[in-house]
Amino acid sequence: MVNEFWKSYKNKTKLEERAISSIKQAMNFLFSNIPENKIVSVYIEGTFVTREMTKRSDIDIVPIIKDNRTLKKLQNVRNKNKEMLRPSELLPISLTELKQNKNAKHRGPLKGRPDTFLRDLEHYKLVYGKKLSKPDYPVRSANKMFSHELKTLKNRTIALHKKGEYGFSQLIKQVFWIVFYEQKRLGGSPPRTWNGLNKFVKNKNHIIHKAYHFRKHPTKDKRKRAGFIRSLEAYLEKIS
Repeated sequence: MVNEFWKSYKNKTKLEERAISSIKQAMNFLFSNIPENKIVSVYIEGTFVTREMTKRSDIDIVPIIKDNRTLKKLQNVRNKNKEMLRPSELLPISLTELKQNKNAKHRGPLKGRPDTFLRDLEHYKLVYGKKLSKPDYPVRSANKMFSHELKTLKNRTIALHKKGEYGFSQLIKQVFWIVFYEQKRLGGSPPRTWNGLNKFVKNKNHIIHKAYHFRKHPTKDKRKRAGFIRSLEAYLEKIS
């Protein structure tokens, strides 16, 4: 049985109503293609949970699958049906990956390690199956995770964006999380929402304010995007 936590939402927007229909379709798709005994649990994360959806938002649905073979099967069938599933996106992780804290071999190089999912587990919504327990799995320290993500953004993600192989909106999303954990390392208790984090950081020259602007006002202007990337690179050098 699916836990429809969104039933408690008051004054649902049209975007949220559309998202709910999409979630139900994605869950039906999941159970139609993967045996129920291979699905440990299903979580939802992201802006649908924080109620900050925009027209460009995906609904991040994370099925926890028992093994890497079934994981690959789900990824293959998902890839063939991505457009049909939108705005929902199935982002499966296997139990094997979580236990080893190591991505399956067929994963792409930019996929974060499994413990990045576990780090924020308590902020996701369980919609099906068994609730995971963070202490049951290996998790790196917050400092190690931050350093790794910072290095990936500096040395890989930005370079891929410049080559046209990584989307601008995806990059903006990465900036949110770098800033969020930067603020935590500074001893703060930042909100986990775009609007909240934008208000939390008082320095008007901080990169979060530019990122928030482009989230609210997406642009394809190459000069504006390039200017943001230069500011981002300067910010990353400063906090490294």
